[in-house]
Amino acid sequence: MQKVIQIPLGNFSETSSPPHRGWELPYFLAGPENPLVEPAVRAIWEGSNSPYFPLVFYGPSGTGKTHLAHGLAETWKRIGNPGPVVLETAMDFHRQLVDALESQSLPEFLQRRVRAKLWILEDLETFAGKIFTQIQCSRILDQLRIQGTPHLATCRSLPGSIPGLEASFQARLLRGLVVNLALPSRPTRQMFLEELIRAQGIPYAPEAVSLLADRVQGTLAHLRKILMELAYVGSSRQGIQLPKVQTYLEQQPHELATEMRKIAEVAAQQFSVRLRDVRGPSRKKQVVYARGVAIYLARQLLGLGFQHIGEFFGNRDHTTILHSYQKTKKLLTEDPAVGRIVETLYETLHRQGFSQTAKPSPSNSFADGKTKTTKSKAWKTC
Repeated sequence: MQKVIQIPLGNFSETSSPPHRGWELPYFLAGPENPLVEPAVRAIWEGSNSPYFPLVFYGPSGTGKTHLAHGLAETWKRIGNPGPVVLETAMDFHRQLVDALESQSLPEFLQRRVRAKLWILEDLETFAGKIFTQIQCSRILDQLRIQGTPHLATCRSLPGSIPGLEASFQARLLRGLVVNLALPSRPTRQMFLEELIRAQGIPYAPEAVSLLADRVQGTLAHLRKILMELAYVGSSRQGIQLPKVQTYLEQQPHELATEMRKIAEVAAQQFSVRLRDVRGPSRKKQVVYARGVAIYLARQLLGLGFQHIGEFFGNRDHTTILHSYQKTKKLLTEDPAVGRIVETLYETLHRQGFSQTAKPSPSNSFADGKTKTTKSKAWKTC
């Protein structure tokens, strides 16, 4: 098995069993698909003046951005780094900024962030079009850089491709370390399943878990959802067994086809074309754009292979699907209009209850802590 690193997150001793919160693991699994996460997190923990700052994690929902952000804030305190820590969403930042302007307390608002020893800002997309907010955030970033204060930001897309962000603000974000959080590889999926099953005390057959890791792609949140369903289907005492997994996987093509259809439908509606044309052979410009966006979203949100996506779109060859995906991905960095369309479709799917767009609930900023631990033992590898 390729190396997968466990990056501890949260308030627990390394010599004792971590307190698992429901179906959440208190560490981040960094597999071969995410090689930059370890050095990035280490730079945050060490809290030194580093060219890695600001640090930006970006990737689709479910790749662990919020899990990392909130866990790092907790771990910062656990290993004895000084406070205060400010953790907030970009929307909360904007709303508090508006309140500060109305109450004439802007200097106090800015000073709270500048005095922070670690500042974490989530969901940068909500800054789009808010020019004054971006200017004030840039002022804070400049001061934190001078002080050598670590700053972490998260977003779903590469900062340079987010429509509505000013070039100067994008430049500040891109001059540090920008890390793309990728969908989990097969080794990461295998370890995630094994760790979660052990944490929950669920009986299981190794071959059943191996089959799940092979066949179920997508985000770890999606994998967790499937594991929960399997754990409570039938007799809970049986746990995760091979026949149960095989039966579940036989039903999966229908479920995935339903999710694919949702994505293709909203893409077709956005471009004012017919769904049957998007799935068919049409090469009209609008249809091709709609098809490319649908393919991109299917890959990002469902983690499907290009062959499976091709089967849905008229049994197209996987190389054709790959080309369309790469073309759309390139357009996202070059054409702000395409970025806005993808963002709109993402929000539309979320409002429709699309399972892969669900976000973890944000929590408040963390209070100062005094507990210390040894930094040299912060990593566990298998």
